[in-house]
Amino acid sequence: MAAATRTRVAPPMLDWSEDHRGEFARGVVSARHQLARLPLFTDEALAAMLDRHDRDNLDVCTMGRDPAERSSWRDVPVCRHLPGHHLIEAVHQTRLWVHARHALDTDSELKPVFAAMMDQLRHLNPGWAPLRAYGGVVIASPGAQVFLHSDISETMMFQVRGSQQVFVYPPRDPWVSDRALEGVLLGEAGEDLPYDPSWDAEAARIDMERGSFAAWPLHAPHRIRFGNELSVTLVLEVVTQGSLVKNGVLHANGLMRRAGLNPRNADTRGLGAAAKLAISRAAKTASAIRKRREAQPVSDMTLAGALEQA
Repeated sequence: MAAATRTRVAPPMLDWSEDHRGEFARGVVSARHQLARLPLFTDEALAAMLDRHDRDNLDVCTMGRDPAERSSWRDVPVCRHLPGHHLIEAVHQTRLWVHARHALDTDSELKPVFAAMMDQLRHLNPGWAPLRAYGGVVIASPGAQVFLHSDISETMMFQVRGSQQVFVYPPRDPWVSDRALEGVLLGEAGEDLPYDPSWDAEAARIDMERGSFAAWPLHAPHRIRFGNELSVTLVLEVVTQGSLVKNGVLHANGLMRRAGLNPRNADTRGLGAAAKLAISRAAKTASAIRKRREAQPVSDMTLAGALEQA
């Protein structure tokens, strides 16, 4: 019997220089890739991927046209269970943003693409050693947008269809504060941020088209405006030692602040940072234990009764 063959993916990146290496994970970086050549992102292929995908890991949202009107962002749960070809048709005809979370790292057709992306990024950037990485596929309607927000993981994008403009702002006040990030890490707030159009003067604008790659520093706020045709973007979310430590310190600062203390900085080096990491880990462990204790097991009798009623 012939051995099963794995789909081969050519190294995605087409250009990468010393300047790219120096700025990667530190500044705003743009480059070119050749993943758009793969026959995996046609409407038919995307519909088949959506039909295979775990719908619990599918976000479908709509929004208004004003970049300052964050309240117009709404989930559209009814679309989450549409057949793939109907959902793709809805994206063409309305204003939807669809995110198939974990599609790159779980889907049988896309996992080789994910592996090639990660392998080459490691090779091109010596010393870059992700602890964990995930990949999703974003499918967006013509004219859709994503409001200003700050991710808690390191993020990078590969544009494979359509176009988008990404506005990236510095990861500091007034664009994003440590206190805002503390709220996100404590689960008290979402990642969305207030937006002031005057801030665009300080933004790095990345015009992404088919074959474009972009990355930016951890926590850098950004917003997205999609072009005039359906857009497909592969999104990597990466956890490194640096992001793990930074988020741990911010998480601990939030805990301390809510306990009546006033942490003065979010430094990631020294004994203070080590102590804060210990606080963060202990709190997360305690929370996990509490959730397990609060979970109510379903008894055999209850399960049997449920089956009888089915």
